[in-house]
Amino acid sequence: MAVRIKSITFDCADPYRLAQFWLQLTGFSEDPDDGNAPDDPEALLLSPDGSLALLFIAVPEPKHVKNRVHLDLVPLTSRRDEEVGQLLRIGARMVDDQRRPDGGGWVVLSDPEGNEFCIERSDAERAPLVEQLGRAFDAVAGLISNIRADQWSAPTPCTDWTVRQMVNHLIGMNRVFAALLADQPPPPRPSADHVEDDPVGAYRDSAAALQAAFGRPGVLERTYHGPLGTATGAERLQIRLYDLLAHGWDLAQATEQPADLPDDLAEQSLAFARTPADRAGPPRSLRPGPDRRRTGPCHRAAGRLPRPPGQHRTLSR
Repeated sequence: MAVRIKSITFDCADPYRLAQFWLQLTGFSEDPDDGNAPDDPEALLLSPDGSLALLFIAVPEPKHVKNRVHLDLVPLTSRRDEEVGQLLRIGARMVDDQRRPDGGGWVVLSDPEGNEFCIERSDAERAPLVEQLGRAFDAVAGLISNIRADQWSAPTPCTDWTVRQMVNHLIGMNRVFAALLADQPPPPRPSADHVEDDPVGAYRDSAAALQAAFGRPGVLERTYHGPLGTATGAERLQIRLYDLLAHGWDLAQATEQPADLPDDLAEQSLAFARTPADRAGPPRSLRPGPDRRRTGPCHRAAGRLPRPPGQHRTLSR
């Protein structure tokens, strides 16, 4: 069974006034053949293509409690904070500010009659997440490209894995994540050998496919359920980034190469992986040294990285 959402209806005291607010917010327009009037009991706004309507209907009861359903809105031509400022100037009210120092988060506002809605980051503001993943992919690709023929069977800091097995893991996890984001079954594991005859090509192809998957509209905001647990696309990206950088460092050590990995992404990934009790401690690096953290022979598996409970939306907005 499938349905099409024809309209979203707002019960309100003043349909015309509320419609004027949402007209400015959404860019929807009045019906050219039947415009709204101040004394009408209903007001209508239409999306640019006419496929969705916002309908405002006068009711005698005032709003008493928080919305059970609300809209999550993404700015098209401005940034989140600019949009919030503009909306406050035209009559919106601040309900809850969930913005974070790292630029993530969202803002809960209400319209003039108290209906809550959220303003999230624009697509342009979220794009750097995917770009960061691309930087990490490129750095690890450089390490794989410089592996000598005699090093593929060498041991790694993950004591159960050779260099070949570690590269196999990186390629395989790229394909697992890409399949998850596409709602497809994961490729066979653990018996499948993803390194194949062209390990560099296999890695680059799998990395490009995963980066493209994360870059599709709506992927970072969506919540995914599967063998890796429940998380948003943005959280999945952070999980992949952590595993990639940790094993990139391992590859560098195993093959005696400089670990030229992006320091800013390493610190960001490790901050994401910390448990709440650990977050008060000093920043750690994924570089070698006594501060480098492990919880087993191969660090944490991607799906078992600790995340603060109840924070499903934190990285999605």
